[in-house]
Amino acid sequence: MTIWRKVGTLFRASAHEPMEKLVDANALRIMAQELRDTEQSMVNAKRELAGLMAEARQLTRSNQQLETTIAQREAQARQAIDKGEDALALELAERIAEDENLLAEQKRHADHLGGQEKMLRKHLQQAGRKLQHYKRELSLARANHNAERVLDQLGSRTVGLHAHIGDLAESGKRIRERQTRFTDIHESLRELEQDEAHGNLERKLRDAGIDTGKHDGAAVLARLRRDRGQLGNESEERL
Repeated sequence: MTIWRKVGTLFRASAHEPMEKLVDANALRIMAQELRDTEQSMVNAKRELAGLMAEARQLTRSNQQLETTIAQREAQARQAIDKGEDALALELAERIAEDENLLAEQKRHADHLGGQEKMLRKHLQQAGRKLQHYKRELSLARANHNAERVLDQLGSRTVGLHAHIGDLAESGKRIRERQTRFTDIHESLRELEQDEAHGNLERKLRDAGIDTGKHDGAAVLARLRRDRGQLGNESEERL
């Protein structure tokens, strides 16, 4: 039976997963609505507090009027006693007793309202601070959500971005290689032109019978013949 209980638990858990995913996916919207609901509750609580405060003020005015009435009837009862009007004095005394009982009851009610007012004020202040705290938390959560979305979009485009950067690097390399080759060809052509110009000058000097300072096989052979002829002449002179 244990395994079947676990299977049943798994089915119940699986039934809750879609709802949990839906709640998680809309967590910011849910929190924003909860804040609006809390603000409306605070508005209603403030109205209740205002009504309670108004009732307390009315009781205060009623108590003041009762105290004034009691004081007046006490003065009237004394006058009736002084004049020997005992029946009138008793009637006034009964009215005074009724007003005093009513005054005592209203004062107890006023004290109760005062305690409720203090408690409700305190709760509203605490709720206001918590509401501001959760508003800031929602703002931070929204900022973090936007940052996560931007990072996610950037991450999904990183591959394409790296590919474009790689293409740019390859194009730059090819351009540099082509420019280097062009420079090498230009310098080689200039070198060939210089060699050709130098060769023409050498040929012109040789044609004019001017020594260029360069030795070739014919020049070396002619020099050897001249040297041999000079040696032969010197031998004849010694004889």
